Amino acid sequence: MTQRPIGLDHSNDDQPATDSRPALTVALAGWVHSLEIENLPPAVIHQVKRVVLDYHCAVIAGCTAPTSRAVQNYFAQTESGSAAGVVGSEQRFAAHTAAFINGTAAHGLEIDDGYTPGSYHPGACAMPAIMAQAQASKSSAQEVTLAVVAAYEVSCRLARAGHPHTLQNGFHNTGINGVFASAVGVGKLLGLSVEELSWTLGMAGSFSSGLFEFLAQGSETKRIHPGKSARDGLIVAQLARAGVDGPLTGIEGENGYFKAYAGGKADLNSVLQGLGTTYEMLNTYVKPYPCCRHLHAPIDAVLAMKSQSSVEAGEVVRVVVQTHRGAAKHDHQHYDGLLDAQMSIPYAVAAALVYDQVDLMAFGSQARANPEIARLAASVSVEVSETIQAVYPAKRSASVTLELRDGRCLKHLQPQPYGEPDNPLDDAALTQKFHAICDPVVGHERALAIVQACWSLDLDAIYQSCTMSAQEISDAVI
Repeated sequence: MTQRPIGLDHSNDDQPATDSRPALTVALAGWVHSLEIENLPPAVIHQVKRVVLDYHCAVIAGCTAPTSRAVQNYFAQTESGSAAGVVGSEQRFAAHTAAFINGTAAHGLEIDDGYTPGSYHPGACAMPAIMAQAQASKSSAQEVTLAVVAAYEVSCRLARAGHPHTLQNGFHNTGINGVFASAVGVGKLLGLSVEELSWTLGMAGSFSSGLFEFLAQGSETKRIHPGKSARDGLIVAQLARAGVDGPLTGIEGENGYFKAYAGGKADLNSVLQGLGTTYEMLNTYVKPYPCCRHLHAPIDAVLAMKSQSSVEAGEVVRVVVQTHRGAAKHDHQHYDGLLDAQMSIPYAVAAALVYDQVDLMAFGSQARANPEIARLAASVSVEVSETIQAVYPAKRSASVTLELRDGRCLKHLQPQPYGEPDNPLDDAALTQKFHAICDPVVGHERALAIVQACWSLDLDAIYQSCTMSAQEISDAVI
């Protein structure tokens, strides 16, 4: 194939193209190519370690979920390969297949990280592809660090620029943005040229997909979106290296990604603003509870009132939750399946009232059969607050009012959910989350080894510690 020159001028990356839209695709490719470890602030390098740890927490627990197992069993019967491992298993696959399996598992129990301004889960899309390619290529910790930063920065900025228009058009932001994360992350690992990275981003737009219709029936399709994104991004980067070209205006073009998914309403100018000086991966959140992020502020509010007032679940006769429009859509009171419960504000509020800890067991089958949760969930009404809507998506606030049998009313406004950058889980709390979720799955000693390997970015130790036989991993978490 004839190589076409790009003519990238880094000094004009922030200048609009001739049609008054930023030349995003090529500019992002140039930034990814120029990214060097010496230019990363210490806080960003440390954040990579946090991301690696939290990703492995999600995938270790998530690999036990039925959908995760079904996906792995399918590929075990249909595909061969041994380049990369699957977390929680001794099986090995081609890198792109391992990325799909691990990406599905990472989103399998709703405990993966997220980015509020883009309503997007970057880790479950970026990390499976990066780790699979790194294992196949025997990449160094430094190379993985650069890949993770590139993946998070590009995909989070694209998610932020398109949200909420992409969501309003029926798309799942994780499904459509995730392929850009895995594509540039793997592209950086492979050492692609600026031209090849531009092709990679251009092709990624054509592989972008994911509909929000899963919410209507609590469909497990949602779990697969990051898996598909991880696999497809890895593939397009490999194809670009093989000489397959993608459109150099794949993101911003007349028929490009933003036109198709955001209806031309995306804030294109915001994508390049501060690129290389401000790092959006520092603005990602960690989930303390295994459910949709829109449910976290109501949970925090309930837990705060329980702590401050010692209120008991049996005292509550009615609950009013006020929040933003995006969260208010999660007002369903049916929760026969796990995903239904993980997407329901009424269920989450009821579980927070009944249990001292809102953990995986609080969403399990026994909890969903609890008659007290059924009573409380039926008493919950969810309303849109225009005051709270006005600060969304910068803040995912919620106000919860508890009406008690004795006539009292308790009220708590949660300005921002626990785990956000301005209300963070520190390193100790992140490690505690890992042990609370993963110790029952793999045992304390193995969990401790994985924690130590992640904090030191000892890739070989991570691969070894996450390789397990069927007898070494428990499904008790489900």
